[in-house]
Amino acid sequence: MNIQKTDIFFLSILLSAGVLLAVFIYFPRTSVGTYVEIRVDGEKTAAYPLSADRRETVHTASGENTIMIQNGAVSMTAADCPDKVCVSMRRISRSGETIVCLPHKLVLEIKNSGNGGNSLDAVTGGAP
Repeated sequence: MNIQKTDIFFLSILLSAGVLLAVFIYFPRTSVGTYVEIRVDGEKTAAYPLSADRRETVHTASGENTIMIQNGAVSMTAADCPDKVCVSMRRISRSGETIVCLPHKLVLEIKNSGNGGNSLDAVTGGAP
């Protein structure tokens, strides 16, 4: 087998591209969120800062879920839905991350705002 300089050049290009892709995948540039927004059936029902530890029970028409805010992250600790997929989801703390309970139509979303959630929505231009 005869390896030429062009083979080494193209191999190094592919290897460099792979390393860059891995860096972008494993080290995303999302910022740490400042509060969690709770929506039930698409309607915003509450927002809590991530800076204060608390436990809240969210009541919906279909049932109830318990969320825990602790050490700047949110998790769903209990739910009375049949599959409990939302309870098995990992803790979230970065802006844009969500935990969803489909049977209860409940969405927890991490947001980032310096004014407690009263910033303009980038897509619609209206308040969130």
